[in-house]
Amino acid sequence: MTAPVEFELCPGRKVGTNHPCFIIAEIGQNHQGDVEIAKQMILAAKKAGADCVKFQKSTVLERFNKKCLERPYTVPNSWGPTYGEHKLYLEFSEKAYFELQRYAGEVGIFFTASAFDFNAVNFLAKLNVPFLKVPSCDTGNLEFIEFMAEKRIPMVISSGMQDMETMRRVYHIVKKRHSNFTFLQCTSAYPVNAENVNLSVIQTFKEHFPDIVIGYSGHETGLNISLAAVAMGAKVLERHVTLDKTWKGTDHKASLDMDELAELVKQIRTLEVAFGNPQKQLLAVESSMKRKLGKSVVVIGDLKAGTVLTKQNTTVKNAEPCGFPPQVYDKLLGAVLTRDLEDDETIPEDAVEFPTGEQVNRKCVALIPARKGSKGVPDKNIKTLNGLPLMAWTILAARKAGCFDEIWVSTDSDIIGSMAEDFGAKYFRREPHTALDRSPSTAVVEDFLKRNPDVWSVAMLQCTFPTQDPTVLSRAMEMIKSEEYDCVFAVDKTQKFRWTQVNSEDGEKYTRPLNFDPLVRPRRQDWKGEIVESGAFYMCTAKEFSTTGHYQSNRVTYILGNETAGSVDIDTVEDLARAELLIQKHAKKFNLDDLVSVEVKNKLASWIDHFSPVAEA
Repeated sequence: MTAPVEFELCPGRKVGTNHPCFIIAEIGQNHQGDVEIAKQMILAAKKAGADCVKFQKSTVLERFNKKCLERPYTVPNSWGPTYGEHKLYLEFSEKAYFELQRYAGEVGIFFTASAFDFNAVNFLAKLNVPFLKVPSCDTGNLEFIEFMAEKRIPMVISSGMQDMETMRRVYHIVKKRHSNFTFLQCTSAYPVNAENVNLSVIQTFKEHFPDIVIGYSGHETGLNISLAAVAMGAKVLERHVTLDKTWKGTDHKASLDMDELAELVKQIRTLEVAFGNPQKQLLAVESSMKRKLGKSVVVIGDLKAGTVLTKQNTTVKNAEPCGFPPQVYDKLLGAVLTRDLEDDETIPEDAVEFPTGEQVNRKCVALIPARKGSKGVPDKNIKTLNGLPLMAWTILAARKAGCFDEIWVSTDSDIIGSMAEDFGAKYFRREPHTALDRSPSTAVVEDFLKRNPDVWSVAMLQCTFPTQDPTVLSRAMEMIKSEEYDCVFAVDKTQKFRWTQVNSEDGEKYTRPLNFDPLVRPRRQDWKGEIVESGAFYMCTAKEFSTTGHYQSNRVTYILGNETAGSVDIDTVEDLARAELLIQKHAKKFNLDDLVSVEVKNKLASWIDHFSPVAEA
């Protein structure tokens, strides 16, 4: 199970996996430069149910250059004749911030601010805010991000106007110093249209930064998009708020009034209740409806005690009283009636006896795909390696495992089929569409099960894993037979640090780590490594495969082999040589005199002459 992603954003208030969405009411500068209006907004946000109020702190003379400050600013939203005077009018003093912080504490809501410059960061740290907010315009200011991260104060980082590469750099800068931060998906437009919101980035962030909390900062109108963000996993939500949308200022139109904020909080909390339990199960509230609408297994015709239940003498109906549900119908087949039942009668639990132990017929089969071969190496499955055809090593492993009722080879060649029979397997000619280079392996299993409906479980063994371990095969089959798992597949453990190549937006190619963080890269000898699918085998019940079309679904688990580097993609003669080296060590596990008959041994010389990989090199 994945560990919860969470951290304490404010004293006593964690954000992340199992915690309610943290809702920030962004007052910003919608206070019109008036401390009393700011207090009214703090109180209204508290009453609406927000967790925190946030303002915007700047050192105006540090944040803007002279020409920017002197620029005439005569638009309808202006609070002064120049842009500098406009910004100074809206900027609260440090004394006002202390006053507002005290007031927020009195009404019981967290208080913080965005920092737009270095002095603002230092002041907010002195103010002892619970977290620092990085505004979108400064997220790409990496020196500023580093300075803020050095404070070791939790951070909420908006992503408006940034690209993925910048967000990666920000992640590593902050992560190197602490882990208490969150990214908010954001589009810097006021208001933003739905087509530019890009909520899908929330999922992108979760995939690329799985160890941090992800949230959303919305500038849209209305509530629906913010609710969708929470439904997609946003654990921090920021919305601008106002007391009056008609007031002067560009933010008011993209803000929620306090009634809308209260409704948003209410709907988010309802949505969180609706998330419920991730475990799918019959709920108490459904019990009466299940009794009314649920179906049960009934008998067809009058049946006497001792009758074995089959598909021919049972069916499923809405029945009174309730009995065995249709979900267990397949398990009921083969059971024996302990008393007489009349036609159309429900089968009660006390009227059947289930076979146990040796009486249960569960046919477990090994299936080995072995077609003529790919374009690279024709007939590769019968090339002789260490004295035996490649395919033979997989057949012998299945035989030695002792857990299969039958071993089948699926092939498009009678020559391969004949060899399979010599080594103790059965074979069938597969459908042509399953023998192509592009054919999925699931098509082979599907083809086999259509021909063999009596099979209970199937284990697909790959010839290109010539070092199948019989003991691992046996253990895996025991896991399937326990009925605790529907599917089991083979894995190896690797200590390799893996990378992938990606293309940047400008077309340049770079590499990125896949399974580790370069900033906290462990020593190889201290690293636990990771589990990787080996491709040796896939086992599943026939029922599960028939239901899903896959051999890795539902109750699936893996089993770790006793050896590593046991598989090889055989596309060249060199690959065959490597496979032979693997088999030489592996062959010591087998007593070939017991597994290979004298008659077959006599055939080996002619096989080696005809199918030796060296002869075709």
